[in-house]
Amino acid sequence: MLDARGSFKKHPERKRQDAEASGPLEASPDHINGAVLNAWNEIVESAPLDVLTNSDRISLEIAANLLAQFRSDPIEFTAAKLVRLEALLGKFGMTPADRAKVGGKKEAPKGNPFADL
Repeated sequence: MLDARGSFKKHPERKRQDAEASGPLEASPDHINGAVLNAWNEIVESAPLDVLTNSDRISLEIAANLLAQFRSDPIEFTAAKLVRLEALLGKFGMTPADRAKVGGKKEAPKGNPFADL
């Protein structure tokens, strides 16, 4: 928005630089197993393409632990933990509203949309 307004013409050094991710997501850590590993794999498989990267490993591990705890005993799972789990999953683009906000791979439009006019 600031760029569109021309805010950086006078002071281009103020333009924010996007942080670079540390590469594609690698395999799960060796120290997780069982229900947490199942939750990790499910989150990875369900996340939008190219959203999760190696930089997200710690957040993903926290989300996997919380999801495993929720599934093992949903009655005793506290509201604070549920809010944290929902927030993490949202940051990974795993809700309809949040999916529209995250990057990820987008398909190029096929053909000319005005060809039929």
